Amino acid sequence: MEISFISEQGASERLSRRRFLAGAGIAGLSLLSRARNAKSDEAPPPPRFLLEWGQHGEKEGEFAACVGVAVGKSDEVYTAEFRNQRVQRFTSEGKFLGTFPILPHAGGVAVDADGTVFVAHWNSNKVAVYSATGERLREWGVKGTGDGEFQLPGSIALGPDGLLYVPDQGNSRVQKFTKDGKFVGKWGEHGKEPGQFGGSIPAGGRFSGPQFVAFDRAGNVYTTDAALDRIQKFTPDGKLLAHWGNESSEPGGFGPPPLNKDGTPGMGGPISICVDSKDRVWVSATNNRVQQFTNDGKFLHGLGGAGEEPGQFHLPHGLALDSHDCLYVADTMNFRIQKFATG
Repeated sequence: MEISFISEQGASERLSRRRFLAGAGIAGLSLLSRARNAKSDEAPPPPRFLLEWGQHGEKEGEFAACVGVAVGKSDEVYTAEFRNQRVQRFTSEGKFLGTFPILPHAGGVAVDADGTVFVAHWNSNKVAVYSATGERLREWGVKGTGDGEFQLPGSIALGPDGLLYVPDQGNSRVQKFTKDGKFVGKWGEHGKEPGQFGGSIPAGGRFSGPQFVAFDRAGNVYTTDAALDRIQKFTPDGKLLAHWGNESSEPGGFGPPPLNKDGTPGMGGPISICVDSKDRVWVSATNNRVQQFTNDGKFLHGLGGAGEEPGQFHLPHGLALDSHDCLYVADTMNFRIQKFATG
């Protein structure tokens, strides 16, 4: 999970109104050009902005560092906030349905068909499981390098095999568990070679491993690695199948990185990832873009650019898709959720 949040000063005033805008061609929607070698009849239609909801705050429907987003039964949208320490639940049109408190420092969130909620708690080095009404059912994990131990678990995802996959950022690996918390397996190590994570970033840090994971219809696992500006594709057992990405600002690249307060380049790259029903891969990044690829890394579409208008982003994090392949983006530092039709 990327936690390079920029100052919130003035954000509340900028986003004090709740906006529900619909349709195509809205000002501020910036679609990046297709890859030069992509034929028009090969690419799906560009994503289209549908609506947004949220503003900065602690009240119902407001957000403070919303990092995780997931879609549950009946396309209900669940959000997990790093700072407000809660899960909120909405309809697919952004109507508030409910909330419950959770442990501190939530990263990614996952929901099963019964409404059970799974949250990776980043600084707490644990995973917690909550009932549909918010009762904490169980938790596991302590800081460490052993099986079932964590160093900064960035997110969590429920795989098609029924197992929970946890990107263990500081340990440069992915761990797998049953829903009851039984350790099943792991893969990954620190390094810069294909199949490794973190590059030259020291082991144990927040940029030294995968941030989010997602799955295609065959059960293959896709990971983000901000330090190396790349996506990696694995079998469920960790065999590397493909990798792509770079630090350029061109379509398909995940740069430039965000700037530090002193104006120098900071750390950044791809953050969250999801895969739609046609096995197209969607990736958010600290360059304020969300981009779409084929499942072997060919760039298809992009949207975004820094800003507050519909279709623009400020450090987008979590991504999720509903049963209609509508894409939900946790626009973290704009304190809102944006929804797009993806064709």
